[in-house]
Amino acid sequence: MNRRDMLSGAAAIIATPAMAQPAGKWDTARLDEAAKVMDGWIADGRVQGASILVTQGPRKYARNFGTAKGPEPVFLLASITKPITAMAVMTLVDAGQLSLDDKVVKFFPAFTGEGRETITVRHCLTHTGGLPDMLVDDEMLREKHATLVDYREGAIKAPLKFAPGRKYSYSSMGILLSAEIAQKITGKPIADIVEERVFKPLGMRHTGYGLRGRANGTTVPSQGAPAMTEAGKKSWNSWNWNSEYWRNLGAPWGGALGSAADIARFYDEFLNQRGRILKTATESFMITNQSPSGVKASGLGFDLPPSVGAPACGPRTFGHNGSTGTYSWADPDTGTICVVLTSLYEAAVRPHPTHLVGDLLAHAVAKA
Repeated sequence: MNRRDMLSGAAAIIATPAMAQPAGKWDTARLDEAAKVMDGWIADGRVQGASILVTQGPRKYARNFGTAKGPEPVFLLASITKPITAMAVMTLVDAGQLSLDDKVVKFFPAFTGEGRETITVRHCLTHTGGLPDMLVDDEMLREKHATLVDYREGAIKAPLKFAPGRKYSYSSMGILLSAEIAQKITGKPIADIVEERVFKPLGMRHTGYGLRGRANGTTVPSQGAPAMTEAGKKSWNSWNWNSEYWRNLGAPWGGALGSAADIARFYDEFLNQRGRILKTATESFMITNQSPSGVKASGLGFDLPPSVGAPACGPRTFGHNGSTGTYSWADPDTGTICVVLTSLYEAAVRPHPTHLVGDLLAHAVAKA
C-alpha cells in the first residue's frame, strides 16, 4: 500500500471524533478499590513499587506506591517502548523518506534467504514478518554486553518462523529492524531520533531510551526475572534489568525508561489526533488493524483487543503492555487513558496486579 492508499484507508476513521465526551461522575469506590488492591500487593512485598494513572478529559486519578517516589517516578517500560519506536519510524513515512512497503533488504542487503527479501517495514511493525521475538542466544548476548548492532546482525541472520505476511508472531526483532532502518535514513541513533521527534514535542521530559545521563538510582528498580541458563545465573548481576548495561542500552523494543504521566502524554496524541508529530490520518492508521484478513489484529507498533485493554474497554482500544510489569491502554469510546506501572515482572504471577487494577479502573470510568 502506498502513501495515498494509506491515507484513503484512514479517511473513514478520522471522519468521526476520536474521543467521546462522557458526562457524569467516576465510580470513586472502584478507584479506591483499585488503590487498595495495589496497596495490598505492596504491603506483603510481592510488588515493591507501582504507579497508577487514569485520565478522561480533564479528570485525572494518580497514585504512587512503595519505591515509586516523587511526582513522576520512572520505570523500565519494557515493550511500551514499541509503539514509541513505531511513531518515530512513521515520521519518516510522513516525510516521504520511507514507505511501509519498502523491503528491509533495501537497507540491509545481507537480509536474504527463506523469503526475507519480501519482508517489509509494515511486516516489522505488525509482527507479521516471521521474525523471532528474541534471538536464541539472547542471554549470551546480554552476558557479553552486546550492542544494538550485535542484535541487528543477529536479527538479520535469525531463522524465520513462517513465510512473511502469513501469520502473527510477536517480534521484538522486527521492531529493532524498523529502528535500524530509521537510523540508517537519518544517520542518528534511535535514542536521539525519538528524543527529537517524539519526547521533546510531546513534553515527555521524564522518558528516554536508556538512562540518557540520568542516575540509575533515581529510577524505580525492577524485580528482575530469573536467568535461564547456568552461565546466565552467574553473570546475571551484570546484565539484568537493573544493570547499568541494560538500562543504558536503550533497546528500541523494550529499553525506554519513563513515567506514567509521560505515557499518558504519548497516548493523548493518538486519542485526540492532535497532529503534533504525525499527520492525523497517520495517527489514525497506526491505531487500527493493519494485519491481513484472518491474522491476529495489530496496529503499527500498537496492540489491539483482545491483547490489550480491559473487559470494560471499547473495541477501538489500543495500547501496549510490557514484560517488566507495565500496562497501558487508551479507549477512544470513553476518552480514557489508563497506565499501571509496577516493578514485578509480568510472568511472575497470574493474574498480574496490573490487570487486576486495570480492570477496576476501566469499570470506574466506563460509565462516567
